[in-house]
Amino acid sequence: MSKKIIILLSIFVAASILISGCITDKNNGTNGNETKTNISNIIPTINLPSGLTFMAIHETTIDVGGSSKKAIEGIYRSNTDEEDVLIDVFNTETPEALLNEYKSQYKDANYNPFNETSINGHKATQVKYYITKNGTQMPKYILVWTTKNSMIKVGGSVDAQKVIYLATATNS
Repeated sequence: MSKKIIILLSIFVAASILISGCITDKNNGTNGNETKTNISNIIPTINLPSGLTFMAIHETTIDVGGSSKKAIEGIYRSNTDEEDVLIDVFNTETPEALLNEYKSQYKDANYNPFNETSINGHKATQVKYYITKNGTQMPKYILVWTTKNSMIKVGGSVDAQKVIYLATATNS
């Protein structure tokens, strides 16, 4: 299947999911019928930063501080380096606690992985971690922040500015 067809099918599936309203967490409140953060408003599919193509949205489980957490994940392909950049949205009653749990993964780093910044008016943390590619260590970047009832994580990319642009596109 050609790359264009795969991209178009991915967009169609994502649009179908968004229209159906299936990507929400309906466990907020006492009766379970109220809706938390509308994930489709956080994960942009159009008006993306230059150099990124929306691929898909799906539910996933991600390791955060040694435990598995459910998230909705938006996948974006970088047009310049064939690298996927992700937006992970974790709905939670305690987003600050989840953020602290996430940051605890880096407690044994022999460098300071955190740089405080802001995204869309929220206090955010840029996380720098290292990967080895072709025998060379290179930094990758993630931005993570909380909203009223979510933790949002955008990254990882070797291009810190690309992560900032995509994080800003969340409008969260």
